[in-house]
Amino acid sequence: MAGDCSNKDSEFYNDIYLTIPELVTIETHNSYAVNDVLWLNSDNFSRYLTEPNQTTQLDVLKTTNAQSFSFTYLLEKKVGTDTWELVLPGNNLIIERGNAVETDLFIAATCLYNANTEEYEFRSGIRLTQPGEYRLNFGYNSVSTTAVELRSDSFNNNLFLNINSTNTELDGSGNYNFTVSE
Repeated sequence: MAGDCSNKDSEFYNDIYLTIPELVTIETHNSYAVNDVLWLNSDNFSRYLTEPNQTTQLDVLKTTNAQSFSFTYLLEKKVGTDTWELVLPGNNLIIERGNAVETDLFIAATCLYNANTEEYEFRSGIRLTQPGEYRLNFGYNSVSTTAVELRSDSFNNNLFLNINSTNTELDGSGNYNFTVSE
C-alpha cells in the first residue's frame, strides 16, 4: 500500500493553479475625495476562461463545481514615514454583488456564480471618509505581489482552482496606492 502513496501536495489536495489577468479589477479614478467610493469588481470573471496555450476554454464551473471563488484584501492608511495602519470600513463597506465580510484583519470577499450571466459576480466598495495616503492590499493571505489570488470554494472530491489574477494597478508589493483629498 505504501507504494501507491504520493507525496505531491497537488495530488493530495486536488489543487490546480492558473494565471488569468484582470478577473478582479479596481475601478480606478484619477483622484479621490472624501466620501468617494473605491470599488472592486469582477465583471470579467466568466465561467469560461481562456487558458494560456490552450485552444478550448476552461469551464470553471464544470471543473470545480464551485458556486463561488474567494479572495481577501485590506485597506491601510499611512500614519508615519513607513508606518501603515489597518482601516476597518465598518458601515462604509458597500456590497452590491457577491459578498464581503469584514474580519479583524482583512475583508473576506466572495465572487458568487450567477447562472443567468454565467459569471462569478462581485462588486463591493469602501466609502473613503478621511483624507490621507492609502493602499489597498491583496497580500494578506497571498504569496503573490502582482495578483489577486482567487480560490474556488470547491467541495467533495472536486478540484480546487487557484487563480492568480494579475492586475496592472498593483505595485510590486501587491498594493494599489492612492490619495484621498478633502
